[in-house]
Amino acid sequence: MFNPFNFNSNQEIKNQIPINNYDTEGTNTFYKILGASLLVCMNNQKSTKFPKSINLIKHTTSSFENQLETRLCDTQYLASKDLLSSRLLKRKHYNYGAYLAALTSLPILSNSAQNKDILSSMIAKTSAISSIKILDNIHDKLVDKKDAVKSQRKHLKAFTNDNYYIENNLNFIAKAENSCMNMARWTFESVKKGLNDDSESLRIYRKDFADYIEGQIRSMDEKSNRTRNLPTIQEYIKKVNEKSVGKIWVDIDFCFLEKALGQLDKNNLQNILLIREAADYFFKGCNLYDDIADLEEDLNLGIYNSVPLLALDRGKINHSDLNIGKTKLMEMLKRKGSIDEALQLADLIFLKGFEPLNKAKELNDVADIDALIFGAKILRMFAIRKWAFHQPSLDTMFKTALSLGSLRLYHIPDKIAAYSIYS
Repeated sequence: MFNPFNFNSNQEIKNQIPINNYDTEGTNTFYKILGASLLVCMNNQKSTKFPKSINLIKHTTSSFENQLETRLCDTQYLASKDLLSSRLLKRKHYNYGAYLAALTSLPILSNSAQNKDILSSMIAKTSAISSIKILDNIHDKLVDKKDAVKSQRKHLKAFTNDNYYIENNLNFIAKAENSCMNMARWTFESVKKGLNDDSESLRIYRKDFADYIEGQIRSMDEKSNRTRNLPTIQEYIKKVNEKSVGKIWVDIDFCFLEKALGQLDKNNLQNILLIREAADYFFKGCNLYDDIADLEEDLNLGIYNSVPLLALDRGKINHSDLNIGKTKLMEMLKRKGSIDEALQLADLIFLKGFEPLNKAKELNDVADIDALIFGAKILRMFAIRKWAFHQPSLDTMFKTALSLGSLRLYHIPDKIAAYSIYS
């Protein structure tokens, strides 16, 4: 059986990690049809007309794949085929990344930037999310916490520093990490090109990346098989959930927006800060949707995410229940309605993102706010899909379809709404 902490050679690791279906996982015909259908639904928004949107997504994916093939050839990197075969990178990571990039890049940039600049922003975001996914997988499978914290610090430098030097190390893990850091450099080099160090959008980008990395480091405490020192749900919402990529996801667009406009005036700056606030809520909500989808897997790994933490705070379970066995705990959480409450908590945070978008719409038309609103609804459907597929029922179908409905259809009980102050 594969032990990720015991390896003797590069080839041994590559042989031990399963490679079944790595070419097609999460990118089958159903997902492609669903994605294209949702993009067609956005055709009534001025910035996301079909087929422009799908063409940009295709170009983003093909351009990123070309970078994988041509910019990871040196011996200090793990080649793209090895990243894929070891499952440190999956094709769905950058396919989904390109798709989700379109949901913000097109609405934010179409009124001001040329298509080539929109494409550059989308490629930069796809590189960023792929780099983040690779490092997450390295940390989950191949390194201890001390090494993970060190590599997170390096990741921040790769994403934000003008000068960064790739280490020359032939160890399998080090080569994989070098590939990850190189992808982060692709993002930064694309973002920084044409901006001075006193650029407001670049300052925000650097600050938010620093906050994101700190959130990643704090979240490592969650990944422990011990029940002591568990965060409260309030702490989880306030601190651990800062690992959300929402702000940096749109910060990349804002850097390209500033380049297109020449400078950001007061109204434009206020506008992007409101969009940034909205994106933060949307992606934080998606983190909690992911917790629901990953609950069984997390419990098997000894990780207690927001679902059991909320159940503890609500008095649905007590700390001794965490030791009754993962199967029994999962059944208890379902039986006591804790998963439904976790979904309501995720909705609570997600829905808070629409208020700043409505404020941004009143300021000016630098961005297509209506398209951002619809894109956020698609984002929720995307985030909730894994849970819905694992728990197929009329109820989950309704809660998934609710994503595209009116916000008035959501119901958040007062007992869950009380957690709003922590988000």
